[in-house]
Amino acid sequence: MKPPKPTRADLLRRHREIFEYARAHGLTLIEAKDAMARDSWKAAQARLAAVRRCGRALPQTTPAPAADPAPRDVSPDAPWMMRD
Repeated sequence: MKPPKPTRADLLRRHREIFEYARAHGLTLIEAKDAMARDSWKAAQARLAAVRRCGRALPQTTPAPAADPAPRDVSPDAPWMMRD
């Protein structure tokens, strides 16, 4: 399912945020948009690192595969063995 199409107000609000960021940092609109995306990514990574530090995240290592049980010695005349 596709996300809903942003309204004109949402588009103008986003443009204003980018414009104000560009003016505050002396960037072009394209550079400001990229910088805002980088800042957002860094903030998300910092939040993820904080969650990992407090121990709520899943462990990073994958569990080792279970070892096969050791083979048992079976007599050749066991009742469940196939016979000629």
